[in-house]
Amino acid sequence: MKHKDFDSAKDVARILLDVLAEHGVADIVCSPGSRNAPLLIAADARLDINTPVVIDERSAAFVALGMAMVSRRPVALICTSGSALLNYAPAVAEAYYHGIPLIVISADRPLEWIDQDDSQTIRQPHTLDNIVKGSYSISDREEGDRPGWYENRVANDAMLNALADKPGPVHINVRLSPPLGQLRPFGADHVGERIIRNVIPYTTPDRAVTRELASQLTGRRVMIVAGFMEPDARLNRAVAKMAANENVAVMAETISNLHLPPEAYAVDSALCMLDENDERYLAPDVVISVGGALVSRMLKEFLRRCAARNPQLQHWAIGHSHTTVDPFQTLTCRIEADPGRMLTAIAGELTHLARTAPTAQPKTEYASVWLSRKRLGMQRMERLTREAPWCDLKAYSSILSRLPKSANLFLSNGTSIRYAQILSRSIPHAEYSNRGVSGIDGSTSTAIGGALMYAHDTFLLTGDTSFAYDLSALLTLQRLQARLKIILVSNGGGAIFRFISSTAQLECRESLFCTDPALPAEGLATAFGIPYRKADSADELHAALNWIARQDGCALLEVVTPAEVSAEILRNALARN
Repeated sequence: MKHKDFDSAKDVARILLDVLAEHGVADIVCSPGSRNAPLLIAADARLDINTPVVIDERSAAFVALGMAMVSRRPVALICTSGSALLNYAPAVAEAYYHGIPLIVISADRPLEWIDQDDSQTIRQPHTLDNIVKGSYSISDREEGDRPGWYENRVANDAMLNALADKPGPVHINVRLSPPLGQLRPFGADHVGERIIRNVIPYTTPDRAVTRELASQLTGRRVMIVAGFMEPDARLNRAVAKMAANENVAVMAETISNLHLPPEAYAVDSALCMLDENDERYLAPDVVISVGGALVSRMLKEFLRRCAARNPQLQHWAIGHSHTTVDPFQTLTCRIEADPGRMLTAIAGELTHLARTAPTAQPKTEYASVWLSRKRLGMQRMERLTREAPWCDLKAYSSILSRLPKSANLFLSNGTSIRYAQILSRSIPHAEYSNRGVSGIDGSTSTAIGGALMYAHDTFLLTGDTSFAYDLSALLTLQRLQARLKIILVSNGGGAIFRFISSTAQLECRESLFCTDPALPAEGLATAFGIPYRKADSADELHAALNWIARQDGCALLEVVTPAEVSAEILRNALARN
């Protein structure tokens, strides 16, 4: 039980933890160790900081990632010295490209013992430089005329950096020397830490700029492309208002968390319906992108073909970015602004132009034609699903259509996220996936972290290989008692390799790529005290989905599907007509 009787005797630990708390860090995922004892003690002593303990550092980092995704607040991590820090790297990389402020705190040995064959020592400073916004180093031996000034300044700087512009992770390395476990009474001589604030004046988008941008869109074929984002009510309203214009088509992925009509998500289904003439007619003049990387390979390739045919094609990227991101090879404008505010302003100017100069705007049926292709694609996908035998397509369709509207959904990488993109007709409360780097590792731990921060049900829809990558998460789930319902699709290993052209026809496909993990799912569930059920037909799945919906806490539903049949049906479903 947390208490305030005692604190760490190390000044550096107390200073760091107080500054983090004042900057909004309310959750710190801790992993056991000896070198990090002062940091763990200081974190535990502060009642306003939640300190879940996760033994496996790789799982711990993904748990923190999920917590930050859902809470939309900075979350910190504390690990001991040595290789513990390296286990954070996959989740930190995802946080960097996803724009999530993880505060990585690693304990370290004194400098004189590095490279001296002392236990648990590596060169820790700057280890994560390529995947963090900033690296910082402080020590319990700092000296000067104002004790604590430097540590305070560095801690403030790290937090301001993590939260500024496009948020992201930072790394604070803390060198600690013995004794490590000494305590002092909590609050003794405590006068409060100096907190440095970064004041960003509120500014609305410049009227002249938005008017000019809106005038460039008038009468032109505009496509709004939405990749992964956190829920944003203002942006949702702005995109809906933009979509009311006949010259604006919206291509939204479900993890964009834009709650739009079903046709908005029918991206790949619509692209399958296009012939050469359609592609030329439906090519946009201006692409406006918001959010992160796209799942849809078909949409990226379509827009690259459009760019190759039309050198005048424009791409406006709205949002804060650490670099020039040009996935369609046609970027013409980086708009460093909040997407919701900027699109709201542009939509307002378009409405004003339509009202004041309606005859000046050329008529276009761009949105209507796209809508017809989307509906045809949706009808085709529904027919293929209905007529298909038991397979992944049928299973995922049933699962996605039965999720509670109040639920959060986490999707593993591989086939799960792709099926969600082609089959979803609506978004539950919110959808998440590790698409910053799109790694297969850590999906379960990320979902556990998300579940800890959400009052209603959280579902994880995962494949057997993704699940196998993160088995230590089951220990985390048992310890933290997260309200997570796992739907595991067991389809013989890496199903994506039976689908993508680079591996689908290789003789060594099954032995080197798909590599069926043959998970003993029921045994694992039993070992960790997780309620379990299995379904291997449409009727059984229907009953099992009712079962998992009734479970109060965590549960595991294993859905077994045929590997080869599922791959063949997916190839047919995404084949160009």
